[in-house]
Amino acid sequence: MSSEGASSIFDTSVAHPARRYDYWLGGKDNFAADRASGDLVESQFPTVRLGVRENRMFMCRAVDFAAKRAGIRQYLDIGTGIPTSPNTHQIAQETDPAARIVYVDNDPLVLTHARALWSVHRRAAPSTSRPTYASRTRSSSTRTCGRPWTPRSRSP
Repeated sequence: MSSEGASSIFDTSVAHPARRYDYWLGGKDNFAADRASGDLVESQFPTVRLGVRENRMFMCRAVDFAAKRAGIRQYLDIGTGIPTSPNTHQIAQETDPAARIVYVDNDPLVLTHARALWSVHRRAAPSTSRPTYASRTRSSSTRTCGRPWTPRSRSP
């Protein structure tokens, strides 16, 4: 990637969708332009923050269900965005530390964040040939998905 291309990825004066999503989740990987853009979107769509958080909670419940009740041990997280706790691997590996997760995103900014996060884990590394990264490591961060998944009874 050219230095011109790299600098355009990290232009903090221009809002970025992944950083705006991080802002709505209450994350720390966003800048003034992302927050201003997020607030503007929220002024027109007041439930966007709730929708983003509900989306995240759904992912948590779905992975928790897949790991605990369906016995799934391999996951493909497409369009992962900036890493946010808890990530798919943190949820799946609560059930089985050997669970494997591949994170995929076509956004170079997301990949850069992922590489920085995984650089501290010896058993996980981002792919250098494609915009993907994989996790085979157990994380010690606290789960913050909200309420646990519970099946709803269906009316006849």
